[in-house]
Amino acid sequence: MVKNRVVFTVTLGELAEVPGMPFAYWAPESLRELFRKYPPLDCDVARMPDKPKIADVKQGLATADDLRFTRFFWEVPVEAIGASREETFQGKKWVPFAKGGRPFYHDIQLVVNWERDGEEIKAYCDASGRQLSRPQNESFYFREGLAWTKSAWIRDDPRIDAGLLPTGAIFTAKRMAIFAGQSEKELFSLCAFLRSLLATVFVNLMNPSGRNREAGHLAQLPISPGFLSNEPLLDLAREAYDRLQEWATGDETATVFVAPWILQVFEAVRSGTLHMPATGHPLARDFAWRYGIPEAALERGRSAIQNKFSLYALAEACVIWETELRKRIDEIHGQIDDEVFRLYGISEEDRAVIEAEMGKPAEVEEPESEGMEAGMEEDTQSGGVLTVEEHLRRLVHYLAHQVVREDPDGIVPLRDCYLAGRSEPEPGLVSRTRRKLQEIFGDEAMPAVERELQRALGKSLDDWLAADFFRYHVGLYRLRPIVWQIVPPGGQGNQSLRRKAATRAARCPYFSVFLSWHRLDADTLRKIRHVYLQPFLDAAEREVQKLEQKVTELRGSGVPFGRLAEEEQEFQQVRFEFGRLKDLAERIETLLRPHALRVESRSEWVKEKVNEIVSGGYCPNRDYGVRVNIEPLKQMGILPEDAARVRG
Repeated sequence: MVKNRVVFTVTLGELAEVPGMPFAYWAPESLRELFRKYPPLDCDVARMPDKPKIADVKQGLATADDLRFTRFFWEVPVEAIGASREETFQGKKWVPFAKGGRPFYHDIQLVVNWERDGEEIKAYCDASGRQLSRPQNESFYFREGLAWTKSAWIRDDPRIDAGLLPTGAIFTAKRMAIFAGQSEKELFSLCAFLRSLLATVFVNLMNPSGRNREAGHLAQLPISPGFLSNEPLLDLAREAYDRLQEWATGDETATVFVAPWILQVFEAVRSGTLHMPATGHPLARDFAWRYGIPEAALERGRSAIQNKFSLYALAEACVIWETELRKRIDEIHGQIDDEVFRLYGISEEDRAVIEAEMGKPAEVEEPESEGMEAGMEEDTQSGGVLTVEEHLRRLVHYLAHQVVREDPDGIVPLRDCYLAGRSEPEPGLVSRTRRKLQEIFGDEAMPAVERELQRALGKSLDDWLAADFFRYHVGLYRLRPIVWQIVPPGGQGNQSLRRKAATRAARCPYFSVFLSWHRLDADTLRKIRHVYLQPFLDAAEREVQKLEQKVTELRGSGVPFGRLAEEEQEFQQVRFEFGRLKDLAERIETLLRPHALRVESRSEWVKEKVNEIVSGGYCPNRDYGVRVNIEPLKQMGILPEDAARVRG
């Protein structure tokens, strides 16, 4: 048992055993002595040239303007993403860019403009010619290694967030990297060590504030020769990596995405098939299933499709899958700790001291943004287990997104409607999404599917797609949405009518279309205006004229006042809706004319490029990314309010 010690007696010489001589008075002598006993991870960075070289600890690329030089991979054509220096000279402008981080396996969602070996970034200078970017340690780019995030403020996981850095990526000044040996064996063993409590304690000894884990801290970690070839550590880290990567296949924004978890369970139960990623991303090429879906999750999935079909039960199978995954990762951490403490000869008493110290709440502050803009940071926190309702929302979102992505011109109306010059109605997002559900689950299951979706969404499928889909999409896609919703602005005139129209529009917009980012071009808005919106304008104008005539006739017919008031109110509301449609048409036409915009951004490049694409009338350039191209539509007020979250 560890006694509650009040007085610690240490000498200055003992404190000096820890690099940097921090005031680590609480640390047992056996722990401080390890810094003398074993060589540092990187003797060069640690400035101990007499020690053996174990690994290289390096800082990577700092672009100085991430909004200009980085994108999420879903913003760029997948065929333009490369994974080697040679490919950057062969038309592959973008390469994976490891910036955020999660332990063991981290899905690298960012890409950086490294065309022609970083030609544009290297030429990024201020007016005096001083280079602003910092492309350091380039010889290590595209190499396999380990990476960790400098900031140490993730409160639910005090351990170092070390994970595999795959071949084909560039690391950053914020997500630094370690390169050791020539094989995955050494990398996974080292990854396991870095995820241990002991490694975290070593770093905390050198850096008591705990705010940042710098390259110098990790470079000075004392390395026991035994663990670099330790089979148990290798196996544990490899298992954690594989299981976490397999779970990522259900995340729609992952490079290894296959299908939402609920559809993977459904397919595995029905046919026993586990599919491979279809994103085409270079980092997904080597993916292989090793563990698959846990049997307990499959068993719950079987019960969901036998007898009485239940989407909720399928979603519960996904919850079981994730719960078992998290439980196994916790077990792996415990087994790693056991092995690392054994390798370093840590006694049970000293281990108890270490675990007690690590159990204290971290007194750290969230780091400053370091120039990062909203939306351009990779996810670093795992959060809680996804709920049943969240799995169903993801299913609906995925299918609706599929509809927009597959549409030939990338423009999909909310509901079935007639387009200018066409005799047949155009199927809308609602009916096409419902058709996809029907194709997957069958006609007999659809009544149950509709009921359970309404329960999970809190409203009908129609209303969720109309009012909530875009909001959800903006959040899921990290404030860089690739489906945009065009809606009429609030309009002018009577305040009470505006409130009624806004309430009705939130439930059931009179006109709304969704457009695909990857099919956005100079003709998209013009087509929306004349092919999609014009029939609505014509129909609304006819309705206004009809109701106006009806109200005029009723005023002279002596009908009861109550009925006349109802007809006049309906006329005013329809006329107001017509005004909103005309307002939308005028705003689109304004966008198509040459104009200039005042843009709020910390990036001068963003301001310049926004005005470039509107200087001759809105002419999008997808190479500039979502942030630049969505700005004119945001300012014109033809997108839902959640578009304001796309900033930077």
